[in-house]
Amino acid sequence: MTAGGIPRRSFLAASAASGLAGLAPFAPALAASGEDWGGAFAAALRRNPVLLGWKTPPDRLDTGSLAVTGAWPAGLKGRFFRNGPSIHDRFGRRYRHWFDGDGMIQEFAIDGGRIAHRGRTVRTPKLAREDAAGKRLYSGYATHLESTAPVRGPDGLNAANISVLHHGGELLALWEGGSATRLEESTLAASGFKSWSPQLGGVPFSAHPKVDPDGTLWNIGCALLPRPALVLYHIDRTGKLVKAGLVDAGPMGLVHDFVVTQKSLVILIQPFLFDPGRAERVSVLDAHVWKPQAETRVLVVDKADFGKRRWHALPACFGFHYGNGWEEADGTIRLDHCLAGDPGILTETLRYVMKGEFRPSAPLRYAQIVLPPKGDGRIESRAEEAEFAKVAPAVVGRRHRYVYTLGAPENPQGWHFRTVVKRDLERGTAERFDYGPGKIPEEHIFVPRPGGRGEDDGWLIGTVLDWKKGVSGLSLFDAQAVAAGPIAQAWLPYPLPLGFHGAFVGG
Repeated sequence: MTAGGIPRRSFLAASAASGLAGLAPFAPALAASGEDWGGAFAAALRRNPVLLGWKTPPDRLDTGSLAVTGAWPAGLKGRFFRNGPSIHDRFGRRYRHWFDGDGMIQEFAIDGGRIAHRGRTVRTPKLAREDAAGKRLYSGYATHLESTAPVRGPDGLNAANISVLHHGGELLALWEGGSATRLEESTLAASGFKSWSPQLGGVPFSAHPKVDPDGTLWNIGCALLPRPALVLYHIDRTGKLVKAGLVDAGPMGLVHDFVVTQKSLVILIQPFLFDPGRAERVSVLDAHVWKPQAETRVLVVDKADFGKRRWHALPACFGFHYGNGWEEADGTIRLDHCLAGDPGILTETLRYVMKGEFRPSAPLRYAQIVLPPKGDGRIESRAEEAEFAKVAPAVVGRRHRYVYTLGAPENPQGWHFRTVVKRDLERGTAERFDYGPGKIPEEHIFVPRPGGRGEDDGWLIGTVLDWKKGVSGLSLFDAQAVAAGPIAQAWLPYPLPLGFHGAFVGG
């Protein structure tokens, strides 16, 4: 039994059936077409250098001292980590979706004005087996091979390619369909999978855990077969599992993110639903079906008792990332989300960029969702394009005033996101900095100033690709003056692959 009273066999079922591994019995499935996506991408990159961020880098990158401009604050010391897909091409084959590439951890070591960088491909067991065989062995989220090697569990496909977490003294690379991967902090080398308990080995652990201001960690996992289920985690600040639970959530697709309030976990189940019958013929992504006439179901779970739950309904919507949520005195929950009208960004834009094509899709826009204590919720507003919403760590689960996102200029060409935006929820205003043509910013996160007092007393830190110059850089903003632009930058002599999420570890 787990601390939450869930039988071991239930978690083993979730492990065996979760994510991509649940489809292993259906292999071989519909083979990817014989079209040469690697050749198509290489030709497109020669014509359009904006695609540089989706080019496979070397497995190892090192620069001992970056070229620095501006004034890096003496009080800013620590390590900024990022993760994302990087190995898109190997053994003459290119993946068919951005989400499929093997992960690469980036580390920027910051000590006042001196900044060093290293990047390391995460040597997962999956990647090691493929390298030993000299060929791709496994299908991905949206890439099918004609034949695949046997898979004994979800971690046999673990690409460790979405995010990074430092918790309980451990550095972890996060995936979606299985375990977190331990990383040695001195070398960034993978050192096995993290299991929060014997029952939870290989059980899905999402890439978006939430950490309360007191250090308590909450997370979810998403299992799709033999029937959809959500896994819930409560982990203390030292990394010890307090409790875990399973929720039979009914029809659902992949659930990527969620929010916490002081009392609750809040999970949206969007009507982009996994159809097991289709999985015999197509990829995991293509086994999902968009049902725009259906509702988005919202599950609210009591933190203190996973058995206490309530459901709400919203109009059909699609999005990847929340910002934050809080609960008012009467039980009303408000939360930030970046929402589109359909999943085209996932099924089209993020797929065909791997072939060198920018296919437009419905834009993600900043939205506020309101859930009353009873009855249906509502989407209260949808503003400008926005993605990768972040807040200050001190306000996670609490009422917040500021949300930081990426944004887009009017009529963007090629890749949408080019601006960094600070949204003031109390005033209903936003200030933004436009990096300008030729640059692609990635997620920027808030780092509190040591001894800071206000919610926005700190910095925004994030990476940016200058595809015209063929290099990447690290930018630092004063969070109280985002529109003024970076107060300091540090430039690498090479480009980094565009990735997803990061974390700052002080000290």
